[in-house]
Amino acid sequence: MAVPQPSLADGEEVSIEQQTLRDQAAVKAQAIKALLREHKGEVENLLVEQEEEWFNDDPFVIISMENMEAQSPPKEEKVYGATHVYYEFGVHPDNWWVGTSRALLTLVYLILLVFIAIIVWQFMYYRYEEHVVAWVIGAIFVGLAVPLSLQDIHYHLLHYVSPLQRHYMRILWMVPIYSVESWLAVRFNSQKMYLETLREMYESFVVYSLFKLMREFLGPKEVALWKLSKVASRHGKTVAKHPFPCCWLMPWKLNAQFLTRSSLGVWQYVVIRTAMAVMTCIFESYHMYGEGTMDWSKLYPYSVIIINCSQCWALYCLVLFYHELREELGPISPLGKFMVVKAVVFFSWWQQIIISGMASMELIEPILDYSAEDVSKAIQNLLIVVEMLVYALCHKYIFSYTDFRAGGPLHQYLEETKAVRKEMGTAVKDILPTDILLEGQQYARKAKRYVKRMVKPEQDESAA
Repeated sequence: MAVPQPSLADGEEVSIEQQTLRDQAAVKAQAIKALLREHKGEVENLLVEQEEEWFNDDPFVIISMENMEAQSPPKEEKVYGATHVYYEFGVHPDNWWVGTSRALLTLVYLILLVFIAIIVWQFMYYRYEEHVVAWVIGAIFVGLAVPLSLQDIHYHLLHYVSPLQRHYMRILWMVPIYSVESWLAVRFNSQKMYLETLREMYESFVVYSLFKLMREFLGPKEVALWKLSKVASRHGKTVAKHPFPCCWLMPWKLNAQFLTRSSLGVWQYVVIRTAMAVMTCIFESYHMYGEGTMDWSKLYPYSVIIINCSQCWALYCLVLFYHELREELGPISPLGKFMVVKAVVFFSWWQQIIISGMASMELIEPILDYSAEDVSKAIQNLLIVVEMLVYALCHKYIFSYTDFRAGGPLHQYLEETKAVRKEMGTAVKDILPTDILLEGQQYARKAKRYVKRMVKPEQDESAA
């Protein structure tokens, strides 16, 4: 005979005042929802022009109006006399697939250990040239790092419940892409420039994905603006002042202006990095790139300045966004994620600059048929392959699918968004970088509206 499920509401008494407040909040939510639907164009103009403050002090009106029914309390189950809390929304791990994936990963590493033992035995009895040793060492670290990240990506695909996970998977793909492309650059020396260019393009995409993770966690634009108003009231300020060394810049208002400028500051890095990567390939094919040399008749010094400025501004906007909203972003633990991404971007970039400079100062000598520049690039790529193993281990804990488990640190967000398991095909489609193109279209429309507003007064004056 089935045992009736207890309810968390059993035995609770709701006062008349509490019931009245709940009814009023529900009526307000429905009224605001209807107004937003009816006056959608007017609301969009308010958001673009930033002319009015149109949020009241009632958070219930703003937070998750579309998913009010999803904010239900956790359920309770009785199993062998013990009461267990059951959360409906979020990841419920598939234990069979998790166990199978761990067993396969163990098998892969056992095979790799046998392979390493054979290589060590060969090196003890035979002498190999330096470039062959570099190939083998790189291949070993690729074999150690890539399976770890692929397992994490597989876990997210199996337990895909929230669009936030697509940013997790995009960042996790950094290790396989960096490892494989860096090893191929060591192995196929003549093609290293094109392989490195593809890798560096993905670097900007990783920074963009980290920002989008924080931005989308805040919710739709209306919700994000309400949270910014909370930040402003809590700290008693209406603008975000720039810290040193950007303290000379005009402060950003803590409204739609702050969201737009932060997003644009990160988005520009993707565009500029991609454009410079394409130009690098073109100039290199005509021997006009001159990597590692400060020859102003070549593209390299200009590329270093442009990319470094763009990268620093993107990371600055990322830091400023986190600094102002760190309490609201607390559940996703953005600090650890930021530190890992920053380490990859900054460390690999300055590592490349230093090694290229050493080659230009003739501190690195040629080996066999490889020039000093070829050797410096091989050292850089080999170091990246080795470092990716460290990042793969960090990613396993910082970008884990368990962040989205039912009843976990993101349970409130998962309940508000009705996060339930989706098909794997949906996850694969969401990983595609279509949001970059859509955001570019939005900026183009905003720029067009801005130009129209600037041109119209001039036309009126000339007509008068």
